Amino acid sequence: MKKPYLYIILILLFNNYLIFAESKNIIENIPHYVWDSDSSNIGHTEIWFQDWTDYTRLFIKSVKDSSTIEKHPYAKTDFQKTYLNAKDYKNPNYIQLLGNINWTHPQNWSEGQNNDFEWLINRDQNWKYIDKKLTGSAKILNGKLYLQIKDYNNVIIDIVSQYRKYK
Repeated sequence: MKKPYLYIILILLFNNYLIFAESKNIIENIPHYVWDSDSSNIGHTEIWFQDWTDYTRLFIKSVKDSSTIEKHPYAKTDFQKTYLNAKDYKNPNYIQLLGNINWTHPQNWSEGQNNDFEWLINRDQNWKYIDKKLTGSAKILNGKLYLQIKDYNNVIIDIVSQYRKYK
């Protein structure tokens, strides 16, 4: 007779734990989310702050536009099976940057607080910013990440993004 009561008590305690457990706030989880842009000056963008034990990396990937690759003028186009015939295709133009971040001040991800950093790019898809030091600032406003990257005084990336909800 005692075992059913014990199971009922354990189930009720576990349910109370689930009901009253607090969910973590978005501010506490930054920079571990993957962020997708709402608006950006470089097209649809994916942002990821990779926080390792002794350093932080920033990964930005974007598809700005696409280029049309034309078929070769002497390519064969008289196959009966049309999928074998040469045709023009579109190739996406990526912007993909990855590098270490040095925070200029201790991070504070409270609402509206600016987090300034220097970003040393060591991987660049287009070799435009490779081994270059850029500056940036990031802040959270109303659950959205505002990220701006500058090359001296020239703003090269300006993004407003929201965190990606995983399924």
